[in-house]
Amino acid sequence: MEQVPSTGRLVQITVTEGYDLKGFKGDTPVTFIRAEFNQVVLGDSAKITVSPEGSAKYNFTSSFEFNPEGGITLDDLAHKPVFLTVTEVLPKEKKQKEEKTLILGQAVVDLLPLLEGQSSFQTTVPLHPVQGSPLETPRSSAKQCSLEVKVLVAEPLLTTAQISGGNLLKVTLEAAYSVPESFIPTGPGQNYMVGLQVPSLGEKDYPILFKNGTLNGNHSEAKACYERTISFVVDASEMHFIFLRLGLIYLEEKEYEQAKKIYMQACKRSPSCLTWLGLGIACYRLEELTEAEDALSEANALNNYNAEVWAYLALVCLKVGRQLEAEQAYKYMIKLKLKDEALLAEIHTLQETVGFGNPSF
Repeated sequence: MEQVPSTGRLVQITVTEGYDLKGFKGDTPVTFIRAEFNQVVLGDSAKITVSPEGSAKYNFTSSFEFNPEGGITLDDLAHKPVFLTVTEVLPKEKKQKEEKTLILGQAVVDLLPLLEGQSSFQTTVPLHPVQGSPLETPRSSAKQCSLEVKVLVAEPLLTTAQISGGNLLKVTLEAAYSVPESFIPTGPGQNYMVGLQVPSLGEKDYPILFKNGTLNGNHSEAKACYERTISFVVDASEMHFIFLRLGLIYLEEKEYEQAKKIYMQACKRSPSCLTWLGLGIACYRLEELTEAEDALSEANALNNYNAEVWAYLALVCLKVGRQLEAEQAYKYMIKLKLKDEALLAEIHTLQETVGFGNPSF
């Protein structure tokens, strides 16, 4: 391929507006956007209040320098997307010194058009809710929440000659055939990832990952894919979400020892409320109550608005005989409206068995 000019060029990413947004504390939350690329934070937007209609005008621009001689290269643009994370700023409570925030969702912007000769493009990208986010339940408009994004460079990064003489491999997953019967079209929406290893002339094979797709049904077929992905992708920036998905599959299939190992890895790499919650659930199911309480306490410290964390804390306290704490955890769980009916039924059964834990007794 013809050599790319060595002068650095600025790539600008502008988030103009967000649609169908809402927060943990109501339909008009204060939010901001964080832009990241190549594991580097590009910047945070101003704090914007979402309108009653669910829109927010961010007009937030961040940028990085493309310079193949030292810094961001063509390979980076081809393989690494821009991550846009929408975060809610919670109202300050009395005597609260530090500001508390909760992540609502994350969007992904593919920069591949810049390698196809475009100097600018505009796209509407879906905002994928994190587990437990209020964005999991759409507004009455029934639209998926999204961000309007513009990408701009002063001039094309590649000339026509460079594009025609290049060797860019583009793979698109168009459809899947002979899928298991468990993938029911009317079932709950779920994310999936497809992994391929592409032989190369270099020292190692390069994995290709398809992210942010949707499958319906259980994850029985996905488990092998996630396990293979973990086995050969050791430096992927988004392994956090792979650990979360695989851990959830192990929990659903009652492979609690495997779930514990996966969530422990996730807690070491990038701890979050969900990684600690997964570890706490696995330990609780293994009757390791001290370890379960420690993990759930870590999860609660990171996000005390997660009803499932309070539910499992209530279960632990019921098991160890701590009545007051069991009732407090149960009250918070009810206040936060736990959606898992099976888990709620399990708590009620244990409350009846031990004779306490429900203030209505």
